[in-house]
Amino acid sequence: MSNVTIRAIDMGQDVVFLVTGGAAHIGAAATAMYHPEERTVRVDTLALPGHREGELAAELAEMAARSLECTVAVLAGIHLHQPTRQEIEAVVAEARRQLRQLVGEWPKQGRGRRSGDADTTR
Repeated sequence: MSNVTIRAIDMGQDVVFLVTGGAAHIGAAATAMYHPEERTVRVDTLALPGHREGELAAELAEMAARSLECTVAVLAGIHLHQPTRQEIEAVVAEARRQLRQLVGEWPKQGRGRRSGDADTTR
């Protein structure tokens, strides 16, 4: 099952990731701030009532912030009608795979831009 889509939006030195699948919506938001001195990441998550994307948004935000060494936000909304455990696991695995791919490509495509530079949507 590969009905997960992740878009990355450059916001100066920060990055926003939009994670959607099925009927796209906003179910959760997670921000992750990288602290270079300690090499740690702080994650804050807000999930809307009745939505289960919070854990995935937090995991993806931490993964991206740690790898890119910047602040990131992940907005996630994935809706599957009565998914099986295997379908959920497949969606989570696909989201992780896509995020790793995007993050791996990011330094070549504009990481470290200064505030005020043109935004880029990928």
